[in-house]
Amino acid sequence: MKSSLILSGALAGALLLGGCGSSFFNSRKSFEPEQTLSASSAITPFDKEAVDVRRDGVTFEDGSFLTRSGLSSIRLPKGFRFVTRSGNKVLAADDTGAFKVIDARSGKVIHSGKLNYPLVSAAIRGNRIFYVSQDNRFGVYSLSAKKSLISAKVGRAFAVDTRIANPISLGNMLVVPTLDGKLLILNPANPRQAGGIAIGSSSNLNNVIFLTKLGNRIIAATPGKLISAAPGSNHKYEAPVADVTVSGHTIYLLTVDGRVIKLSPTLKVLAQSKFPYAQFATIAVVGGKVYALDRSGALIVMDPSLKKSRIYDVGSVDDYAFVAGHKLYKDDEVIDLSKLGY
Repeated sequence: MKSSLILSGALAGALLLGGCGSSFFNSRKSFEPEQTLSASSAITPFDKEAVDVRRDGVTFEDGSFLTRSGLSSIRLPKGFRFVTRSGNKVLAADDTGAFKVIDARSGKVIHSGKLNYPLVSAAIRGNRIFYVSQDNRFGVYSLSAKKSLISAKVGRAFAVDTRIANPISLGNMLVVPTLDGKLLILNPANPRQAGGIAIGSSSNLNNVIFLTKLGNRIIAATPGKLISAAPGSNHKYEAPVADVTVSGHTIYLLTVDGRVIKLSPTLKVLAQSKFPYAQFATIAVVGGKVYALDRSGALIVMDPSLKKSRIYDVGSVDDYAFVAGHKLYKDDEVIDLSKLGY
């Protein structure tokens, strides 16, 4: 019998929506820089079709997948998409609620399970999977017992940005992002006693799309807000969020209205640059340079202070953009960012 969690909520389904594919972008003017440089020497072909794009990974039609560490050497079973990796365990799920744990070295399936709703976010800790399913249900699944030990609704979420963040560890605690803009903070050894932080209040497009730690701080973002939380210190920065990254002790934020903003750990604005009509897809900091990609194909390369910049033409983003190491994967191309400077 499944145990209940202290936090609960009303029953609601979740409709997954693309993070940057709305008509809002289609109706806007395009970013048109006065001058762009050729990036052809940094671009190589990449013949794979993406079938699923998430915050932490891209799954391709042939079963291979891309993570922040690079392209996988194994293949996922047909119909399954990458969710997360912990050590040598890869977790993949399909659209029916089935999931598999796969050995990252051999590619063999070492565990198969099934939930009532598709699994969209998860972390493997020891012999347990801490997950959030598409109906915004938080659960704990035991690999040894082959069943959910905890399963509970945590709120209403009708429409969800697909850039869903996975849980992270913070000391001996686990931080679990939900689909309705909350962070559950729990001890994996006693997950029924969960605290929480509410980032937003809307039930539509309010899920956590970015989550990491910065020292003892939690840095998290929904499509409408960025927060920095630590014991006795909570800060927020409200903006239409396109993407976020953290480098060292600095946060870089892309906004939907064309700004690149440099922030301190407490979200104090340190610098910013505005690029009118830019429709940003992703941001990365590689080799001491800040890279911001506009969906029209303008790749802006800046110094960390955002004062110097060059703009390269890398071709429009039609499907996805994902940075792994020093490489930017975009549609059917790979761009070596280390070859492009400001």
